[in-house]
Amino acid sequence: MSAAARPPHPVLASAVCVVGGAALSAAFPPAAVYPVAFVGLIPLLWVLRRVGAAAAAGYGLLFGIAFFGSTLYWIFRFGVLAWTSLTLLSAGFVAVFGVLAVAVTRRHRPLVTAIGLAGAWTVVEFVRGAWPLGGFTWGTLGVSQVDDRVLLPLAAITGVWGLSFVVVAVNALLLEVATRLRERRGVGLGAAVAPAGVAAALVIAPVVVAFPTAEGPSVDVATVQVDVRTAAELPSADEDLAIARTHVDLHRSLSADPPDLVVWGEGALDPGAARDTSTATAVREAIADVGVPALVGAVSDDADGRQRTAVFGFDADGDLRDRYDKVHLVPFGEYVPFRARLGWVQAIEQIPVDRAAGERAAVMTLPGLPAIAAPICFENSFPALTRAFVDEGAAFLVVPVNNASYGFTAASEQHLQMSRMRAVENGRWVVNAAISGVSAFVDPSGAVVSRTELFETDILRGRIRTSDARTPYTRLGDWFPWLSAVLVVGAMSIPKRQVTDAIALEPLPERPRTLVILPTYDERATIQQVIDGVLDRSDDVSILVVDDSSPDGTAQAVRAVADRDARVRLLERPARSGLASAYLRGFEIALDEGYDLVVEMDSDLSHDPTELGALLAAAPGAGLVIGSRYVPGGSVTNWSRVRLGLSRAGNLYARLMLGLPIHDATSGYRVYRRGVLRTLLATPVVSDGYGFQVELALRAWRLGYRVVEVPITFREREHGASKISRRIVVEALWLITKWGIAARLRPESASEDTVPAR
Repeated sequence: MSAAARPPHPVLASAVCVVGGAALSAAFPPAAVYPVAFVGLIPLLWVLRRVGAAAAAGYGLLFGIAFFGSTLYWIFRFGVLAWTSLTLLSAGFVAVFGVLAVAVTRRHRPLVTAIGLAGAWTVVEFVRGAWPLGGFTWGTLGVSQVDDRVLLPLAAITGVWGLSFVVVAVNALLLEVATRLRERRGVGLGAAVAPAGVAAALVIAPVVVAFPTAEGPSVDVATVQVDVRTAAELPSADEDLAIARTHVDLHRSLSADPPDLVVWGEGALDPGAARDTSTATAVREAIADVGVPALVGAVSDDADGRQRTAVFGFDADGDLRDRYDKVHLVPFGEYVPFRARLGWVQAIEQIPVDRAAGERAAVMTLPGLPAIAAPICFENSFPALTRAFVDEGAAFLVVPVNNASYGFTAASEQHLQMSRMRAVENGRWVVNAAISGVSAFVDPSGAVVSRTELFETDILRGRIRTSDARTPYTRLGDWFPWLSAVLVVGAMSIPKRQVTDAIALEPLPERPRTLVILPTYDERATIQQVIDGVLDRSDDVSILVVDDSSPDGTAQAVRAVADRDARVRLLERPARSGLASAYLRGFEIALDEGYDLVVEMDSDLSHDPTELGALLAAAPGAGLVIGSRYVPGGSVTNWSRVRLGLSRAGNLYARLMLGLPIHDATSGYRVYRRGVLRTLLATPVVSDGYGFQVELALRAWRLGYRVVEVPITFREREHGASKISRRIVVEALWLITKWGIAARLRPESASEDTVPAR
């Protein structure tokens, strides 16, 4: 095995994955160096291309722990258990990617590999954003590219998923460039031009896509932000009241120059304030004093006894005119899944109430304003949910946010990246209205037009434009992950190439001793003609008939021939035991008695004895010779089109699933060399019927033996009934599928092609 293909030492591979995962987190805030994403996966991909599926899952998990553990460091504020659980859950998806990466990697096809890897990562991110418990999207690679003004417009077509795809594909192609430069393959530097060119094209091509724009009527919006630390020392209910009153006071300050809309952040009215009559009155009066509609984030104890996270929509008179209830709640933040089973976890006591979710992503309508989408905080991290608001007719987005619990960590900046991506995906202005920062105005190109900092008491005001246009992403939704899944299946369907070196064969004797094995069951009508035809070929050929107590007297007919010709022997078995076991018993005898060549052949004249000479003539240059119906010169007679089609389809499936370059892997007319056969049988055979033939051919090819196909004419039997059953066919298909999947979960290798004999 070459150094390039040798698996790295586990300690080295583990260290590479941990360092690589931690480095990739630099693409996100607080560092936010987005180009890092284009190389951050290379360490993981370098390891994965050289190991099998089980190891790949482990290394993927290590990489994921380092990446998510670093990116989500701010979860530590809720305890080690919270950080550990979320990190491990997210890292588990990178472990799944590791397995898929092994399945799609084709080192001899770098573009296929890059597409397969990019598709696999995209699919895994998509699933992670939906499952379990509604999903979690932090750490989506595409989101890291919100400052990439060349690539970012692609989000309006593919959503964030297209950006993730490009980032991973570029990582894979750059790894190929580095590998070619190191190994000096092809023409040295010239060999690296193609993958480097494709990588550059992927990164630059989206420049031809225009950023979406909003050209509707403008709206003057003001967001109210407070420094919640001023009330942090108060009891919980008093803290809620103090924060609400600060919002009221700031809101009143707008009366001298009212905007068109005022927005308060998520939880500006927490339960202690929302249920206080005097505070509720003060809120309505302040809104009426300014005289413009307002959106107020609240946590409401409703009449049905349930608590909900909501946005209240007030008109210019301070009357409640609309309401949106959060539909995608934060697990272990706004409710505790499986609470009854998790009573032993003390941390869940921090979430005493399980809030109820809203029914659907409905837009809000207020007098004098177009339809408004108000996804609440965590909800804007889900592309499909934000899209659903816009699809309902939202002219712009308001995102009430409450990240005060995360302090001065990067959580708020990472969250703002989500709003920027949603703006581009849907071609809408986004107003981030944070209770304590970061508040921001984001235009449809994802640019932050203005913003506040964390824990500033301030009013952020700006003029935005509405839109009723729909981007391709808004119209089509999450089509790109589904395309990625198709690409992954396509990459996996391409067989892996073997790298086993071809085995040199020792010369055969000038007159090799040959044993032809003929399994029989009710073959009395044809066995004499088959034996005579074989014996006419050469004096160096012997025959072993393995009969499973044929009721029609096949054994008696063979015994009569054997009594007068020593080259013919009969092995009788007491019961019908199957084709594979008959051949295996014959193989044992052939090996024990030192035969140079061993022949498989049917006893019903479907295999023409006169063609045996052509198979034997090809034996000096091959480890295995197969009499093939499906190479040029081969044919089948007396079969229906349906049966012929099924046979061809089965062999084609074996070629595609196994990467086996053999046109007729199910053929039972074949010649083995003695040494090759001994090696093939060193591991027990697990199959019967068609599967038996495929299994031995597959072993020979994978071990590096040259396999030659010689054209034959297969003739349907004229006497008796076929022994092939539905069970044998199903077994063969199942085994081929299992072997194909197993092959895709191993590191890639390559062998010489089979060569049809002419």
